[in-house]
Amino acid sequence: IPFVEPRNPTPDPKPPTTDPRLPTSESTTRPPGLEPRQALQTLAIDPGHGGDEIGVRGPNGREEKQLTLDVARRLRGLVERGLGLRVVLTRDDDRLVGIDERAAAANNSKADLLLSLHANAALSGSPSGAEIYYERLDREGEAIRQTAAAAVSLPVISGGTRSIDVVPWDLAQARHIDASAMLASVLEQELRQRIPMGQRPVQQGPMRLLSAANMPAVLVEMAYLTNSAQAKAVAGDEFKNAVAQALYNAIVRFRGYLEETSAP
Repeated sequence: IPFVEPRNPTPDPKPPTTDPRLPTSESTTRPPGLEPRQALQTLAIDPGHGGDEIGVRGPNGREEKQLTLDVARRLRGLVERGLGLRVVLTRDDDRLVGIDERAAAANNSKADLLLSLHANAALSGSPSGAEIYYERLDREGEAIRQTAAAAVSLPVISGGTRSIDVVPWDLAQARHIDASAMLASVLEQELRQRIPMGQRPVQQGPMRLLSAANMPAVLVEMAYLTNSAQAKAVAGDEFKNAVAQALYNAIVRFRGYLEETSAP
């Protein structure tokens, strides 16, 4: 089904609060017999922009497309070494990748989690801090979240049929919205320990990439490049390593949440 623009949004609910089921970053326990790979095997990282689409450019010439790819590569290294997960980047070089192509890359790789990395901008130079977004559902998306998706039967080579769920492309996120809200919450907690956060650190909005993601998905605005102090900070390794480490810690905690909720 072709992708369509987001429909009329519903009012912003209150930001998610910490859930007592969410493990701490130090938590190492898991239900007996359930290995981490069963809950989280593949991570998709989306470095925003690329190619002719540079995104935001700071007063010091720092470009969003460079920052997002740099942090994505650092995070990939941490995840591969520390967790042994398969990591898929929607782009691993300076090229333009369409929004639908990014969503397709995450969906086709059967990713269990999608993190889209960006940098923010404002008309004035005063706003600063990181912000996290997850999808905001309209009425149709909310209906899909609360009910089962339509199912169709397809023939299989060995004989018989197999039933699969059918969800419109632009409503794929509907059934993952609760998990995405949980992911946004733990990301906010981990990022807050390492970098400045915005006045509204967790928000919802209709976003084409997130709406088409068939897995828990969030978009992270790491900093405001239009803020001179933040533009200077993001140019250094200290900031980029801090963001990558915070994202890694959040993935560890969210993996624990997935293991607990998927336990028999």
